[in-house]
Amino acid sequence: MTKNKKIAFCQYFFLALALVLTFVLAESTDAQKVFVQTGFEEFPTGNPPKDWEAIGGDFEVSNDTVKTDKKALAILNGADGDGLGVPIETEDPIISVEFYVYIEGGGRSFNLKVATADGFGENNGCTYINWDAGIVRLYDGAAWQPIGDFETDTWKYVYIVADVGKSEFDFSVGDDRDDALGAKPEKGLAFRNAALGPTAKWFAFYTWGITVPGYIDDLLVYEGADALDLAVDPTGKLTTFWGRIKTP
Repeated sequence: MTKNKKIAFCQYFFLALALVLTFVLAESTDAQKVFVQTGFEEFPTGNPPKDWEAIGGDFEVSNDTVKTDKKALAILNGADGDGLGVPIETEDPIISVEFYVYIEGGGRSFNLKVATADGFGENNGCTYINWDAGIVRLYDGAAWQPIGDFETDTWKYVYIVADVGKSEFDFSVGDDRDDALGAKPEKGLAFRNAALGPTAKWFAFYTWGITVPGYIDDLLVYEGADALDLAVDPTGKLTTFWGRIKTP
């Protein structure tokens, strides 16, 4: 190989290497953290999901009322202030949440929080969403405000985008994921008072005055406002296209 050819080869090699590294770094920068992705199949029944933080309550993985596969999370009962949560560590002020939910009719069910306090038992500075007798509603710190009607005794898909920086969230519902993500959301819904920090610290289910059970399946919690690119496996379970995702 002549000297000029060697120089040209080296230049080509380092240029190709630089392009590969640029692509890898860009992918890493653009990737989204996924905090929870579960259909609850990996957990034994009769107890809360392993490694989740539980405060009292009657929370258990169950094979009773299920949307996909064989298990779901049952939120059966609880005293005021009981809860089940997962910690979040992120620098992104936006958290998205997706799940199938089944609410039994006839009364008040559980609450859902994307919380900014150090502990998820704190009720201020969070989304404070509740399902109650055929409606879904929020508490803004002063009064309950309706989000909309919500069909009971059937599975629905919910998509929430919480913007901590604005202390507000968007809420969409449909019969399945495509339906919910394509629906016109209720936008700019208020947190329960202003966020207590720049980012979320917890995702949690919470009970207060609960009289009817609720069930959760195919739960997905991740950072950012862009819906994750998911595929559906032959059993109907959602599976993640991992090329766009990094876990914490």
